[in-house]
Amino acid sequence: MSWFTRRWRRAVAERPQAQSATRPLSLEEEEARDRGYIFGESEGEISRLDLQHYMFRWEFGGDFMAPLSSPLTILDVACGTGRWARDVARQFPQAAVVGFDINQQQLETSLAEGARSGADSLPENCTFLAGDALEPFNFPDGAFDLVMARATSAFIPVAQWPSVIAQMARVCRPGGWVELRDFALVRSPHSALNELTVKFANLAAARGIYPGAGPYLGDFLRTAGLGNIQVRKVAVRSGGPQRATRGGRLMLADYLALLDRVTPFIAQAGIEQPDRWRQLLAQARSETALHPDTCYAEVELTAAVGQR
Repeated sequence: MSWFTRRWRRAVAERPQAQSATRPLSLEEEEARDRGYIFGESEGEISRLDLQHYMFRWEFGGDFMAPLSSPLTILDVACGTGRWARDVARQFPQAAVVGFDINQQQLETSLAEGARSGADSLPENCTFLAGDALEPFNFPDGAFDLVMARATSAFIPVAQWPSVIAQMARVCRPGGWVELRDFALVRSPHSALNELTVKFANLAAARGIYPGAGPYLGDFLRTAGLGNIQVRKVAVRSGGPQRATRGGRLMLADYLALLDRVTPFIAQAGIEQPDRWRQLLAQARSETALHPDTCYAEVELTAAVGQR
């Protein structure tokens, strides 16, 4: 795990840092990134992950469920675009907020976009590292008041969930909090969208992941030995103005973009021909837009938090 940007305030310079020298990702790490995360690293994926961030915020009414007052250290595991970390750093200016992700290029692109717009500059108390969440975290035990991971079912192999949660618990201080947020599988009465979902789930299973891990988050925390576990579930639904939830349109946009991004992997795995996949996707886009109340999508989001 290595630094790729270091923007600490002097006042937090002695707070938790990675215990290795600066270096680029190795060839093995780059190959692991390409194998494990199938949604790419383009500007389109940055936009999709940002939509996902706001959907979680709107549906749960905030960026975390842990009962925080004045945290000093916060870790964002597999931080994606880093938007959650940046927002939380502004909310808690006294805290050192660290995010890490294996996709260094995606983080750098997101930071550059924020700097160009002037609306999302990097807070002085926030920094990012390049690192693989499937490997042991290179932080000392008990380093953070809050350890957060969101939508990580997109890349965590089923067999590795216990080890990832164990690492999150290890780097959380006694009395601190570990929080997870994730999805169940999308459901829909729409035949094309359902067919896409079944085939996407088959692709994920072939790669050893399960992108519907949300219902099991509380169990993961219990298995890791955490206490005071709280679980909250929210049903998110697209549709017309009278039936959709606040984040429903974001959820549907996020999901359709995700299905578009896996097109080459669906073909490589022999699950569906690209032309047929694109036809189903175009049908789902068109009919969910034209008939939102009957051709809708719904998914259950879960937030689970436990205390070390």
